[in-house]
Amino acid sequence: MSQPNQPPKSPARFRPLFAAVLLIVASRPAVAADPSANVLTRLFIDVCVPNIGKPDQVRQWAEQHHLEPVRSPEALKLFVGPGDKGAAWAVPAAEGSFALSLRGTTQACAIWARTANPSDVETYFKRIIEGVKRPGLVVRIDQDKTVSTPLGQARALVYNVTAPNARTSLEFTMLTAEQPGGPFQASVQAAVAGPH
Repeated sequence: MSQPNQPPKSPARFRPLFAAVLLIVASRPAVAADPSANVLTRLFIDVCVPNIGKPDQVRQWAEQHHLEPVRSPEALKLFVGPGDKGAAWAVPAAEGSFALSLRGTTQACAIWARTANPSDVETYFKRIIEGVKRPGLVVRIDQDKTVSTPLGQARALVYNVTAPNARTSLEFTMLTAEQPGGPFQASVQAAVAGPH
């Protein structure tokens, strides 16, 4: 049983899903033209996917890799959002500027890239979702919308994965901006969600 202010525990019905996702983890994605999209995807597969609904393990991963906590209020507002349960860390990489975060209210694990080719990020994200599909699991798009911003088009794509009669589901989210120049151009996130 979940305690207040704790994310719901992953139901046993998702064990086959986690096994399928771990198979994705074991296979390296093909190299995209954009190295930043590769790093974003690899971090998502290495950190977020195996730790869906396990924020303490995400924190432990950041500590084991000696990641520097993000302290800027503006950056925390973006990476963590509202709520007091989140945290964010800078992830050093030669390929660009990246961050790992736990969202403040949902405890979603998120990877952020200041610049990353949106098309490559979407290709990888959809490949991960395709790898999740199994008999007995329902995979559906909860949101796919594009909005105009001062930096061009921004897109949100959210997939929900659930098992029949499950009390929780999994949410996989991709956010991309058409052009670089903002605080981030791409983010991929994974979380345990409530009843659906």
